[in-house]
Amino acid sequence: MTRLSVRLAFSSIALFTAFSLASIRAQTVALTDARVIDGTGRAPVEQATIVISNGRIEAVGKSVKIPSGAMRVNLSGKTIMPGIINAHGHLNADKSNRPPRDKLIGQLRVYADYGVTTVFVLGTGPNDLEETLKLRDEQEHAATLDRARVYAAGPSLRYLKTAEEARTGVDRFADAKVDFIKMHIFGNEKDTPPPVYRALIEEAHKRGLRVAAHLYYYRDARGLLDAGVDVIAHSVRDRDVDAPLIADIKKRDVGYIPTLTRDLAQFVYESTPAFFSDPFFLRHADFYRDQITELTDPAHQEKVRNSEEAQTIKEAIKQASRNLKTLSDSGVSIAMGTDTGVNLGQWQGYFEHVEMEMMVQAGLTPMQSLVAATGGAAHVWRVDQKLGTLQRGRQADLLVLNANPLSDIKNTRQIHSVWINGRQMPPATTHTN
Repeated sequence: MTRLSVRLAFSSIALFTAFSLASIRAQTVALTDARVIDGTGRAPVEQATIVISNGRIEAVGKSVKIPSGAMRVNLSGKTIMPGIINAHGHLNADKSNRPPRDKLIGQLRVYADYGVTTVFVLGTGPNDLEETLKLRDEQEHAATLDRARVYAAGPSLRYLKTAEEARTGVDRFADAKVDFIKMHIFGNEKDTPPPVYRALIEEAHKRGLRVAAHLYYYRDARGLLDAGVDVIAHSVRDRDVDAPLIADIKKRDVGYIPTLTRDLAQFVYESTPAFFSDPFFLRHADFYRDQITELTDPAHQEKVRNSEEAQTIKEAIKQASRNLKTLSDSGVSIAMGTDTGVNLGQWQGYFEHVEMEMMVQAGLTPMQSLVAATGGAAHVWRVDQKLGTLQRGRQADLLVLNANPLSDIKNTRQIHSVWINGRQMPPATTHTN
């Protein structure tokens, strides 16, 4: 560790300790004099105050009365935004032999350290569902949290042959009390056919669960919309979306999660990417170490350069970006998601910031990108009455930044502190996979 890293680490720990001791003495905290971006898309409020009590936002605005005895934290010059929500993530990245619960918590702490305060897991690992749902249940009643919140589906349902098989799969996960159902459509002859995935979606809706679908092709998006799907979990990447498709997405307010970084990871490792030297990326190099070693191997990079699939995706991401811009301009509900935490080179925590940058490169404004990563993501997953925006009654999950992300979306990486459930998070410790 460099001398600078040591100083920063001790500084962060000292700041956290000071706030933690103060929060023990006072349940109410007032964050004052900051720029507040509330996650709704409204213009930021300058020199605003946020009052937090018992883990929730009590008041936010320019003229807020601070309760007597509240702990005041002056954040002059800082920007406060809602904690980032990853609307499409996973928790399968840690391949160590540690106990499953420890691995899951470790990954949720990495997410949190990057300002990602909630993760929607669109497909748990084969042995992770029970522990993931335990963590979800614990967070609903915990006075404090030391990790990102999690909501989860079971393993993705795919290659189903009959309606009975589809209903049985849905019922199994519904009985386990998942938050939603994930399904895969690949666009090949082995896929779950439309009558079967229609039965799957109908059964999920009977059980009160929404359905997210992995897809690639326009024709599959068309069929899934006709069958009642609730969330499109990746971009349409083979052709332009058209007016009829857009109209049907908007009619039922179907969420759209572009996952541009999922595609980036398919081809960017044909050489060593510049972000491998980014200090913000390297803050969790120990956690990423084995993957970094593999991805910088010249033989692996040569394999990516010669991969027909990788080169196809390099072109497809351009189509995905055009469709994102079209759908956003049309008023479709966009949610930021990354598919991180499952495949090689998709970095939990870091790629959420890259995703927001890529959304801006696709033509969205910084504000639109921020809303997709906060209030928009909460809306898509129907948790917007408790998460995603800095409004009275919402959970006090927020990100304090040293710079304004509306002037440069990369300023989301200028993290001053992360707060979950009204308390500042300590710096995360990580383990090598």
